[in-house]
Amino acid sequence: MGVHYVKGDLVKNPSIDATRPEALVYAPDVHGRLHLAAVEYVAIKSDWEAGQPPPPSTGYPTPVTPAPPMLFGQEFNFTDVPNRYGLPPFYSLHAWVWKDNPAGTFQMWNPSVHCDPRPALGRQR
Repeated sequence: MGVHYVKGDLVKNPSIDATRPEALVYAPDVHGRLHLAAVEYVAIKSDWEAGQPPPPSTGYPTPVTPAPPMLFGQEFNFTDVPNRYGLPPFYSLHAWVWKDNPAGTFQMWNPSVHCDPRPALGRQR
């Protein structure tokens, strides 16, 4: 998954700006040095929904949930509670720009990136 450095003030702001990702994701090499691997965009679900325009009235009292955020033509992933981050429900999108992701550029998990460089050391035979 990589080592995430998060700017909390950006997470608190529900707007999505492609030039200001909420997190930078680093991948350690076999020597433990970190290299920029990806960016991650994050929006707290309740903040995102509060900032969306109300849906058009259908004349019936049915709740309509706003669509998740989208960026680069990709819909954000949803993470509910409980989660390992201790966050309320949120949307996120990874963009593996500097490190190839065999699962896909915008996939949440990159199987070739680990937080601890030791697993990579074991593969270097």
